[in-house]
Amino acid sequence: MSMKSVVALLLVAAVAQATHPGEKTRTVEIDAELPPDPVFQYTLEGEAVEQISLEVVGFDRNDVIDYEPWFREHYYPAETYHNGGVNDAIRGEVPTPEVPSSIVANGRTLYLYQVIYGWDTLLATFGQPPNRFGVVLDPTVLVSWDYEGESPRWAVDFLSWGNAPGAVVDPEFVFQAVRWAEEWNGILYVSHFHRTYAESSGGLNACITAIDLDDMSVLWRSQPLVSNSENFLVIGDTIVTGYGFTNEADYVYLLDRRTGEVYDRVDVRSAPEYLVHEGEMLYVRCYDADYEFEIERRH
Repeated sequence: MSMKSVVALLLVAAVAQATHPGEKTRTVEIDAELPPDPVFQYTLEGEAVEQISLEVVGFDRNDVIDYEPWFREHYYPAETYHNGGVNDAIRGEVPTPEVPSSIVANGRTLYLYQVIYGWDTLLATFGQPPNRFGVVLDPTVLVSWDYEGESPRWAVDFLSWGNAPGAVVDPEFVFQAVRWAEEWNGILYVSHFHRTYAESSGGLNACITAIDLDDMSVLWRSQPLVSNSENFLVIGDTIVTGYGFTNEADYVYLLDRRTGEVYDRVDVRSAPEYLVHEGEMLYVRCYDADYEFEIERRH
């Protein structure tokens, strides 16, 4: 089925009412496309027309949970609704009118996890019903809306992408959820990762995948262990992302957007968490340090 057909199906959305504690919310029933089973590394040949390099021009230690000052200084294009974690600086209260608080997709009722504000569209992720602490976990369905549009443009259910093949050490902690996504010229770039040690899933964690939204074909999937930062950036022909964890190497990675290949990496003090691009500067919030990089473009 083509993506255009999926969009047509999504236009037939049944709107119902659901209740969260203390407020009335909206639930939308959606037919979400099921992508093919994932491969765990598949890159293309070729080189980016334009590459970038990063030069450190600023560095400072942070206090790990002092998010507010950094996010006041740097615009971050997303809000979270999952009620977990300690970063209140990007926690939303009431979702934008286009995005419902919950959806029914492929027989599962799922709850809003995050809204990503793109240039032309909104992307929202939905995960499991809130646990006893009110926390939404494991987002698997990604939905796109136009601004001021009532019906979704498309929806993808990544439930089958959650588990790496083979034996795992901590099965209850290694489900790889949808963490971030960007849509560029009909191509969806999406990251999946779990929040524990790489060895727990045999090192098959934290990839970025490129998907053609017209037919849902996988164009490429990066090598593992490159993207467990909360977001990634598309800068020209480059995807900028980060990976790190306790007792593991911490890097900012540069990927060729056309092929998925890693063409450079920059060592950082601790795990990159958030990345912001402003002009010719890259700002990276790591676990216990803040970096400023000057971007140099190379042809």
